[in-house]
Amino acid sequence: MHAAILRYIDHVARMGSIRRAASALHVASSAVNRQILKLEADLGTPLFERIGNGVRPTAAGEHVIRHARETLARWQSTCLEISALSGDIHGEVRVVTIPSPIVRLMPRAVTETSRQHPHISYRIIDADPNEHAEEMRAGRPDVAVLFIDRRYRGYQVKARIRMRLGAVMRPDHPLAKRSELTLTECAAHPVVMLNDPWILNATAEAEFTHSGAQFKALVVTNSLAMTKESIHAGLGIGFFTPLGFVDELKAGELVHVPLAEPDLSASEIGLLIHRDRQSYPAVRALGANLVAEFASLEEDLGKLHPQA
Repeated sequence: MHAAILRYIDHVARMGSIRRAASALHVASSAVNRQILKLEADLGTPLFERIGNGVRPTAAGEHVIRHARETLARWQSTCLEISALSGDIHGEVRVVTIPSPIVRLMPRAVTETSRQHPHISYRIIDADPNEHAEEMRAGRPDVAVLFIDRRYRGYQVKARIRMRLGAVMRPDHPLAKRSELTLTECAAHPVVMLNDPWILNATAEAEFTHSGAQFKALVVTNSLAMTKESIHAGLGIGFFTPLGFVDELKAGELVHVPLAEPDLSASEIGLLIHRDRQSYPAVRALGANLVAEFASLEEDLGKLHPQA
């Protein structure tokens, strides 16, 4: 199949709409629709079911979408490898990450990779759990920095850090000297929450059913930067791994007290790279620097919590 129809099929499947796909591709909707109708006629079966203002793939469409994406990926890989033969690496790396790595880990890795290979560009998505689950299921990211999930079978874990979820607060907070805390103990004080505290939900619900406690959220935000500033200002406790707070913890500006609940006592954040794209020169370059940053971060975390 021609490269244009491969791109049309891929975009229509991603966006669920011929009109939106055409807009993203900067072509007329009629051109995209005409090419899809022609391909459906050639194959003798519909590839998309028209529903309301959008479309969804048929069973045959799913096969064609998979073929289109695999073919486009192989062609991109070939082009990038040819470019890399001269030592001049081009290409875009798509990254999905939870918020904390954006504070420290991702900027350092991107800065070093950009210094080494100035023609690589980066599309970095700070995704909530629902968004990154959908991104990973669709296999869109080349690289991801997420809590490790065995369902992401198309990705290989290249590095991992084991760390404890804890309460982050100022050193003058009444709970700052504790070696461990329960959620019920934390609930006696104001908290600062990200608006989707998904990792806490089930555990907090189960514990609060027995203890009768309830979080008093003084600030709820979808911004990690706002959360961090609120904790700095003494407005409340936040619940995070140390990952996004390493520099503040090292400087003594904030304190991280691990949570005692068994379900929250250990988490693994991993560097995941798409199995079919790990040989892409741009992906390989960023991946190598992320592995180095994971090792550096693990060393810093070991100094903060030698017992972990």
